[in-house]
Amino acid sequence: MITKAKNLQDAEELLHSGISKVELAYNIGSDDFFHLATHWCDRGAKISKGQRHFIVSQKGFAIPPND
Repeated sequence: MITKAKNLQDAEELLHSGISKVELAYNIGSDDFFHLATHWCDRGAKISKGQRHFIVSQKGFAIPPND
């Protein structure tokens, strides 16, 4: 299932919450795109071009325990 983000903050929150596929359903600027790519691709995520928007996919994302 793909969850749609309406802005950069929304995308960051969804990815941090453990959602495995996030569609960037807005016109993302180059600075925001490279920030997102640098941060998440370093952590193993992949960015692909969907039908209309980019999709950020992450596999094996472990959610840390609440200690």
